Amino acid sequence: MYAFHRSQCPDYLAECWERLGRHYEAQKLHNQRYRFKWFSGFRYATTKQKLYDMTQGHCAFCDGGCLGAESRMTLEHFKPKSRRQFYRLAYQWENLYPCCDTCQSQKKDGYDAALLVGDQPGYAFIDYFWVNYVTGELQPNPLSAPENQRRAEVTIAIYGLNLDVRKISRKRELRHFHHRDGSLEFIDDFSYRYFLIDA
Repeated sequence: MYAFHRSQCPDYLAECWERLGRHYEAQKLHNQRYRFKWFSGFRYATTKQKLYDMTQGHCAFCDGGCLGAESRMTLEHFKPKSRRQFYRLAYQWENLYPCCDTCQSQKKDGYDAALLVGDQPGYAFIDYFWVNYVTGELQPNPLSAPENQRRAEVTIAIYGLNLDVRKISRKRELRHFHHRDGSLEFIDDFSYRYFLIDA
């Protein structure tokens, strides 16, 4: 999980997200089978692009790149819109994240207050995680506070950050990174930037 800065909520969304959230809540309370919709006031394409710009087109959780080519560009409700206590947050700017298919399908409707996200104030990868360059695995940083280690464990588990395919992908991306043309290719051109930065 790579740190990033969340830009301010766009004015058009600041004007409507609470109203849209109340509408969604009312519909869900009336009919549990009500299906979520992106309304025109949300400006889905524009909002999605603004969110992806914050992460340079990477997934906010695994930091996979090439979204739109190797994975669909999806939006993740960090606090799941399927849970009653979060219905009203369904359109909230701060609850929406750029996300790859794999992270979204692993998390589903999972949530834990201990979950990490890269735009939380003061977040630094090394405060929570350690990388194993031999296996491609992410691990809780053994030098971190126990609570930070627990938060790393929860995040790794819920987003499936150590699936075998992801460990293989990290090692492959590291090889590509070491053989890059430094004058043409930059860190943001690669997936798993947290894995490459000190390699």
